[in-house]
Amino acid sequence: MKAATRAAKLRQKRGRPKHEVEYREPNGRASRSDEPADKLALETRARRLGLTVIQAKDQRAETYIGYLAILGPRDGLSEAQYEAAIQYLRLRADWLMSKKAPNASVDNGAIGTPSDYVSDAYIKWCEDVDDRYTDCRRAIQEAQGEHRSDNLYAALDLCIIQGQRFDHMIGATRLVCNALVKFFRV
Repeated sequence: MKAATRAAKLRQKRGRPKHEVEYREPNGRASRSDEPADKLALETRARRLGLTVIQAKDQRAETYIGYLAILGPRDGLSEAQYEAAIQYLRLRADWLMSKKAPNASVDNGAIGTPSDYVSDAYIKWCEDVDDRYTDCRRAIQEAQGEHRSDNLYAALDLCIIQGQRFDHMIGATRLVCNALVKFFRV
């Protein structure tokens, strides 16, 4: 079949035709399996977390705070609390980068990328991140003073930063997320 015009010729499909298959492997090759490759992993995640398979497909299900956000405000976290926790994790990552900590995750697009050259913008960015992180920790300390019976720092460290599942700390996790919502104005 010959194209009528030059534009039609450019739009025409080139190369070997792709087989129409239902599932493909991650490299793009047509899968010979009748089921998707991640079916077993999703079913296992759903069974382990007590979620439906559709909820287990959600990206948030891979972290503990994401799992709590999927559960919703009645049994877990609200969307505002989840967003505040994510903002805290970003702020903490930036703070670790500004301190050039060995376990800081490097974002090549960020201004705080560690390098040998130190510019004025980098120094200002480091000061801003340090001030913001200090203010955030102060807000958490105020919330800890209001709720003396709960250990908010343990919930922050274990449940939010490390992502460990401690169901008995959901209340403290909610309280620390409320303090973060108030600080970040989410």
